[in-house]
Amino acid sequence: MAYARWLVSGKHPLVARVLVNRFWLNHFGRGIVNTPADFGALGERPTHDRNCSIGWPAEFMDGDWKIKSLQRLIVLSTVYRQSSPKRRFASGRPG
Repeated sequence: MAYARWLVSGKHPLVARVLVNRFWLNHFGRGIVNTPADFGALGERPTHDRNCSIGWPAEFMDGDWKIKSLQRLIVLSTVYRQSSPKRRFASGRPG
């Protein structure tokens, strides 16, 4: 029971990692960890740098678990900007 309380106390880093991974999965169609249901020894290694897999969850926890701040981190990241396809306007120019 003590572990369950610690898990939901807001101090357990695994919860933040799972949430960040889920938001990443929703934005990119693929999580930082490709096995979102398994972060343990049998799960895959993170596909992105340490900042995404460890730094962002820490910032998310330090920021009082505010989802808007997490979304901002993701959409302002270079990974997000690089993944956005270039759009063309009706004039044919890149947007």
